[in-house]
Amino acid sequence: MTTPANPALARSLMDVPVRVDVVLGEVRMPMEELMALSPGEVLALDRGTREEVDIYVSDRLMARGRLVIADGELGVTLSEIVDERQAA
Repeated sequence: MTTPANPALARSLMDVPVRVDVVLGEVRMPMEELMALSPGEVLALDRGTREEVDIYVSDRLMARGRLVIADGELGVTLSEIVDERQAA
C-alpha cells in the first residue's frame, strides 16, 4: 500500500461507511412465481457453489472471492481485485 499524499484526509476517509454487497448469483423469474414462493423454498442461482462471488463496494465491482466458513460464520476470501479501468 502506498503512503497517501494527505494522511489526515486518509484517516478521515477510514470513518466513512460504505455498503459492501457479495453477489452469490442471480435468478430471474416471473412475478407470479415470486409471489407463490413459500418459506423454506430453494432458488437455483446461475452459479455453482464452487464459483467465485462478486464483491461490490457502493455499487462498484471491486473484487472477486470464494465463500468460506470460519468459526461458524460465513465469509469471503478475496481472490482477485478488479481494476475496472483496465477492463474497459
